[in-house]
Amino acid sequence: MPTLHHGNVKLNYEVVGEGEPLILITGLGGDTGFWNGLVGLLSTQYRIITLDNRGAGQTEYGGMAFNMQDMASDIATILDHLGIQRSHVLGWSMGGNIAQRFAVDFPDRVGALVLVSTYTRRPARSSMAIDTMIECVRQGASMETLSLMMQAFCLTESVFWRREREGRPSNGKQTCSIDGFAHQKQALDGFDGSQDLSLIRAPTLVVHGKADIMVPYQFGEDLAAHIPDARMVHIEEAGHIIPPKLYYRQVLEHLAENPL
Repeated sequence: MPTLHHGNVKLNYEVVGEGEPLILITGLGGDTGFWNGLVGLLSTQYRIITLDNRGAGQTEYGGMAFNMQDMASDIATILDHLGIQRSHVLGWSMGGNIAQRFAVDFPDRVGALVLVSTYTRRPARSSMAIDTMIECVRQGASMETLSLMMQAFCLTESVFWRREREGRPSNGKQTCSIDGFAHQKQALDGFDGSQDLSLIRAPTLVVHGKADIMVPYQFGEDLAAHIPDARMVHIEEAGHIIPPKLYYRQVLEHLAENPL
């Protein structure tokens, strides 16, 4: 996997496919592997760029605190390195915060914008739950335990019912350290895009699951309502992690309607 040095950060990223560039930005604790399903559905038509954000995966960040502007700057650095002036941008959950920040700070570099399962300001209940998970790890629980607790908020009842019926164990694999995870959560806590949404000029598609309990559906509705001309798509019975097959066609349509 290629890496790129940016100050004291060594960014891990991947590039797959041909066509107009589309960068995918994952959420809290996620790495490039989060996008495996969606990359396969989009890379036949687009040049897909994924990365490990600071604090997760194989990206090295020096252990210092950072914010959303720092992570948006990382996106610009990768695009510069690849010789890309403008790219479509898709962000999921916290990655949607980064995408919002990037669209505001670098408006001329964004083609179409897609915000999935994201928000203007993180929900207070979910924030408290995640802080409790972090404290559990600080007191001796494993990162795998934290991952399993996160799944309880991100996946729907039907997923767990199916696993129970089929006798399949849950996968608690986690690729970030507790310090990296906590620093991402700190950046998330410091983000409030409410004053900047009206500045977003990129054609925007907001995608949200109606059964999302990590970030309830009304957060997506509020986000779409405050971005000029944004279009909202809801996915019935989908939770915070939406299976790519349920929304990739809407993404392809949005990108095709708004070429670079």
